[in-house]
Amino acid sequence: MSSSVDPRREAVRILARVDAHQAHAARLLTEALPLTRELVLTVLRWQHTLDDLLQRFCKTPLPHLDPLVRASLRMGLAEARLLRTPPPVAVAEAVRVCKGFVPKASGLVNACLRRAVEARWPSPEDESVPLALRTSHPPWLVERWEKRLPPELLRQALASAQEPAPMCLLAGVSKLPPEVQTAPHPQVPGVLVVTAGAKAAAQACAQGQAYAMDPTAVAVARLVPHGQKLLEVAAAPGGKSLVLGLEHPQALRVALDLRVSRVRLLARATRLLSRPPHLLAADGTRPPLRRHSFDAVLLDAPCSGTGTLRRHPEIRWRLTPYQLSELASLQKELLAATVPLVKPGGFLLYATCSLEPEENEEVVASLGLPVSPVSDGLPPQLPRVVLPSGGCLIPPGPWGDGFVVHLVGPVR
Repeated sequence: MSSSVDPRREAVRILARVDAHQAHAARLLTEALPLTRELVLTVLRWQHTLDDLLQRFCKTPLPHLDPLVRASLRMGLAEARLLRTPPPVAVAEAVRVCKGFVPKASGLVNACLRRAVEARWPSPEDESVPLALRTSHPPWLVERWEKRLPPELLRQALASAQEPAPMCLLAGVSKLPPEVQTAPHPQVPGVLVVTAGAKAAAQACAQGQAYAMDPTAVAVARLVPHGQKLLEVAAAPGGKSLVLGLEHPQALRVALDLRVSRVRLLARATRLLSRPPHLLAADGTRPPLRRHSFDAVLLDAPCSGTGTLRRHPEIRWRLTPYQLSELASLQKELLAATVPLVKPGGFLLYATCSLEPEENEEVVASLGLPVSPVSDGLPPQLPRVVLPSGGCLIPPGPWGDGFVVHLVGPVR
């Protein structure tokens, strides 16, 4: 069968590309069959635990295997232990797919999987097993979050990363067909959780009639103070621009991003507004704008994305602590370039969807900027941790992605 009608073969192909070539799973899964999507995301979420079990029964170190063979092993074990497929069928299908890609390795896959599917899967409550292995996260990341989050919020953050995120829509700009059923988001007003008709809702988004957006991102965008002139830097793909348009309809708004392709995404999203912002393709580290021109600025800085693991599970396997310092250098450049655009007495909301201090409070502190309290502007039901820096950490959980925000100002 061709990969277009063989969901398992396509899953292995995508997993190998994500593993070996740093591809983004979300882009490769845009038009994937449901089983392919489920297999790929399940493997990426549970890769650490899967590899620990597989390595016990594989004489060759997993990193030394062909990426397609490694992907076949992971898929077969994930399907047998985490999905609804009977283990003998899952093993046989993984062997079949491997034989089509790397015939000489099919015997290895068969022998390893037949033993691995019978091995004990670590219980979430078994404290004799490392927390990182029980929850399938990198140990270095779990150690960081243990220092940053209270125990219950840590548990919810790790657990939610292993579950699919529900589809959520920004209510103020979404017109939905009757077959789509929704419920109000329990923590963030103005967000709808799709409870039925997800396919029709996705079609409405694709047709520019609705907009899917993480609930926590909505709450973060609402923290931007009111003003007559507002600027958004690194604004694509446009969700926060929509929130600013709904919250500040009379303000003059400018949305800036680096590449023309990303500005096109902004244009497509902001057509849902009656008064779209002015769009600008420009480098945020050298913005072609006058100093002291804006009452408030939103800088949603490019970051590691450690708060978005339930939607982008592969991030956890390719990120290293060293990369955090590299990202922080760009973030400092952006912040240093955008603060002068704020009028005296105005504010800049600095936000990332990363939980890591190098990308957040350490960036703000490195520039010696004043910080005003921001936590009270969030919905009361939304969990948060107030940081010593004055910023606020919103942990990832069933309510949405994780963010850290700092309200810089008042600017002198």
